[in-house]
Amino acid sequence: MSAHVSSDSLEQLQQELVTCQRRASLGMLASIMAHEYNNLMTPIVARAHDALARDDIDAMRKALTLTARQTEKALEFTRQVLHLADGRETPLQTCRVIDLVQAALLSAVRPLEKDGIELELHVPADLRVRAQPLLFEQVLLNLLLNARAAMKGRCGKLTISAAREGNMVAVAVRDGGTGIAAERLENVINPFLAADAGTHCSDWSAVGLGLHACRAIVQQHGGTIRAEANSDGPGCTFRFHWPAG
Repeated sequence: MSAHVSSDSLEQLQQELVTCQRRASLGMLASIMAHEYNNLMTPIVARAHDALARDDIDAMRKALTLTARQTEKALEFTRQVLHLADGRETPLQTCRVIDLVQAALLSAVRPLEKDGIELELHVPADLRVRAQPLLFEQVLLNLLLNARAAMKGRCGKLTISAAREGNMVAVAVRDGGTGIAAERLENVINPFLAADAGTHCSDWSAVGLGLHACRAIVQQHGGTIRAEANSDGPGCTFRFHWPAG
């Protein structure tokens, strides 16, 4: 027996589907923003506690400077993400990749050498991309924090490289950490498959939203991102392509 659906019922179902999709997108967007705020605000809390414990005026001044910088970034990131959500176009700038890399390293606050990680940069000084600077930095910051987490307790090298490939710039963040199992490489950027919420429900580093945010930002700019295991050593490499300047 075939079921007949009236045009009015079909239209109502379509409207409900659109509403559900919008709510799902807003829920994911809220989760991504919470994750990104965690990345930006955690250094503020750590630096403030350190300054207060030492009762050091210079340390307090540095903590306030950091607070102002990270808060400004958080507010700008909110505006940019909302633009992504509603499809509005925001102006792109021609930016030097090395400047964006240095800004991302600054946002990470804690020097990598304090964790026994050697940083190696291979980024030509004249290499440029067309980007909203903060969003490009946010992609790099997520990849840097993930790499540092993967190398925790392991001395090694973290390499950031970039090169022109046609009309795109290829950026690679390579770590010497624990690596990712081959069967998980395809799923690591999917927030629904990247982490076990039951096991890591209170651990932001394992939720998988950071990489999903990276993919959303890169794809919005016409690029691609992928993860690959290092063939000549431990760890893995995250590689993304971005339109060249």
